[in-house]
Amino acid sequence: MTTTLELHTIGFALVADAERLMDAVEPGATVLADHGYGPVTIRTRRVYTPERDTLTLIAMHGEDLAASVIATTKGSRISARIHQMRLAELLFTRRGDWGFVAIGRVEGRRRRFELTATRNRTWQVQVNGEDPTVWPSLTAAAEHITTTYAPTR
Repeated sequence: MTTTLELHTIGFALVADAERLMDAVEPGATVLADHGYGPVTIRTRRVYTPERDTLTLIAMHGEDLAASVIATTKGSRISARIHQMRLAELLFTRRGDWGFVAIGRVEGRRRRFELTATRNRTWQVQVNGEDPTVWPSLTAAAEHITTTYAPTR
């Protein structure tokens, strides 16, 4: 099991553990009871069809969504994707394979934040179509968004 304490990395930890979680979460379970993913409640929903098995994981930090992940099986293959994640007080929604988009307010004005994973394992941040900046980690990208823009919901 991947252990994490940073809320913005919970989705990635759940993706990394998807295969184990597919086996561990029983049908009908609504909460992942024992986990090392930090101070979150993880709600679960498992759906079986003849073609595939789907597990939805929703990590909640208090009343805020920290991440949502959907894992599916097709035959013996398991795939998992982050659908939403909270980063720098913004809720990013998946767009494309490893791109995420969020809308937040900066000094009272609406801003569009784009976050994209790059092939060399860095993160690109672009705000309202400005020139993108590249960061070595998701944590560094979150710090940049927080300190430069201080977005609110």
